[in-house]
Amino acid sequence: METEYRQIEQRGNTSWTHFFRQVLVALILWTFFINAGLVMGTITVAIPQLRKEANSTEAVSNEMASWLSSTAIYSASINIFITIPFAHFIGRKFTMTFLAVSTFIVAAIMYFSKTAMHLLICQLLLGMSVSANGSVFLLILSEYSSPKYRGVFLTIKSATFFWGMWIANAIGIFTKYQYTGLVGMFCSGYSIIITLIIPESPYWLAFKGRYDECAVAHRWLKGVDEDAETELEVLIKSQKENDQNVSSVKSLRKYLINCLTAVKQPEVYKPLLLCCLVASIYSLSGKLVCAMYAIEMMKKITENQSTVYIGVLILDGFTVLGMYVGCGLSKILKRRTLLLSTSITATTFLFAMLGYSISVCCGPMILSTSISAELLPMRCRSVCVFLYSVLSLTLMSTILKVSPYVFNSYGFHGAYLCFGICSTIVITLMYKYVPETKDRTLHEISEMFKPKLRKKVTQ
Repeated sequence: METEYRQIEQRGNTSWTHFFRQVLVALILWTFFINAGLVMGTITVAIPQLRKEANSTEAVSNEMASWLSSTAIYSASINIFITIPFAHFIGRKFTMTFLAVSTFIVAAIMYFSKTAMHLLICQLLLGMSVSANGSVFLLILSEYSSPKYRGVFLTIKSATFFWGMWIANAIGIFTKYQYTGLVGMFCSGYSIIITLIIPESPYWLAFKGRYDECAVAHRWLKGVDEDAETELEVLIKSQKENDQNVSSVKSLRKYLINCLTAVKQPEVYKPLLLCCLVASIYSLSGKLVCAMYAIEMMKKITENQSTVYIGVLILDGFTVLGMYVGCGLSKILKRRTLLLSTSITATTFLFAMLGYSISVCCGPMILSTSISAELLPMRCRSVCVFLYSVLSLTLMSTILKVSPYVFNSYGFHGAYLCFGICSTIVITLMYKYVPETKDRTLHEISEMFKPKLRKKVTQ
């Protein structure tokens, strides 16, 4: 196999075909987020249904309810040890196919579920896909998309998660929650089919030294215009430079030692720490907790059952609306500006549910993972995404697990006061340290953190 790629003499404009191909890949990942939203959102309506059918709250105890809400995230923290090595050693494409099959199985179990234990099994198995949602899929979406589309694709993926929760709540309110599994099986089937068509990630192929295949895949996805070819040339050149340093690394042990050395470099540890900082606003904003315990929160406002369910659907609707407004704003405003302004607004309106819901969805819920994906270092990318995922998923699962106890002890106002204080601290740190990433290639973003080149690149 050749290790050099051939440059082309004639360069043209990127056609709508290449945009469609990138959307095709993005749709695969969006369906994974929809599936995660479907399964996690089903818990909100399944618990009341199971209790009503058994005519007893003991059918799903408070302890079981808290585990049902957090098990998928805890499971994801463990499954990272599977999904990230898969993506690193076997490839992004095979990983997507494998996870699509696993989510199909989860949806099938959901459809045939009868008890809380069945739902708990669904949450455990869903953890494999959720672990990729916060790690591997961020890499894939950033690697498969052009800089000018990447921001919108990354923000839409967060909106699709809450679309899944809205659909699950709507199905569970008007009919049996098990029908959510049919929607999940349809989405998973689409992902399985399309993963057989798309090429492997150009970045992964370059990492493996398969430069001709890298060039073919890159041009299939992004075309042959000047920007795309420049990105390809820089990608291959930078990877060859890295290969000179790691060409002798043959074993996993040596690879990890090499990565440990790389993590000590400022161009690696600085963006990694900023990834974790930005991702923390996703959990500390309190929106995910609000979505998972929406019915319980609405019951504190009104005792009318129908009003509770209508309120949940309206709140979910404004959540999705806010995210799509944020997607549009991300094309107009700078990433950093939008994230900080909406985070401050959301924190200010933390006790005004509707204003809070729209504000937090316009920015923190869609941009936190998007900016994190762009900031992930180019060197030792798999190890860095592993560390980032462990920290963010542990924080998320812990917040979901302890929230019911915080609500019982301090009430919803006390809980959201804590969220407001934590969010304010994170916003202050983001304002000081997080750089702008809009319309920059992953290589350009990585260069910003190299001490000698930071000033030159940011000008």
